[in-house]
Amino acid sequence: MVYTQGIDFISDTTEVERLARNVIVPADWTTDQVKSYQYKVYSLIKSFTNKTDWDPEDREYGVLQLIETELSAELIKKHYGDANDAAAADQAIASLIAQLKVIIDNIDTSTGEESGSILETDYKSWNLNDQVSPPNRLTNVGISEIDF
Repeated sequence: MVYTQGIDFISDTTEVERLARNVIVPADWTTDQVKSYQYKVYSLIKSFTNKTDWDPEDREYGVLQLIETELSAELIKKHYGDANDAAAADQAIASLIAQLKVIIDNIDTSTGEESGSILETDYKSWNLNDQVSPPNRLTNVGISEIDF
C-alpha cells in the first residue's frame, strides 16, 4: 500500500528514519515499512483524539507530529532492535503515550466530540404518560368488543 505524507500520516519520514538509525542499520527496513509505522501511529492519534483531519493550522499539530515521529521511530527500534533496544523502546513508548494523553486532555482544537445537548422525550408508556391511551389487549386474540 502507498502512504502519503499529510494524508496518511503527519510526521516526516526522513526524520523517523534518522531517529531509528541511531539504534539499527537502515538496511533492515525500507522506506515503505517506515511509512507503514507512521500510518499506524497516526491512526492511533486519530483514534485517541477522535479527529481525522489534523492540519498545520491546528494548535496541537506540531506536538502531535513530534509524538508521531518519535513513536514511529521507537516502534521500529523495538521491532528491528535487540532485547536491550526493545526494553528501552518500551519505556519510551509508554512515556510518549502518556504525553499524548496529556495533550488530549488539554486539547483546544475541536475534535467532533461536542455533540450538543441531550434531548429528553416524554414517557411513551400509558401508565406514566396520560397522553397515551392504554393498550387494548383484546385485539391480540381477535376480539375487538365484548357485548354484555
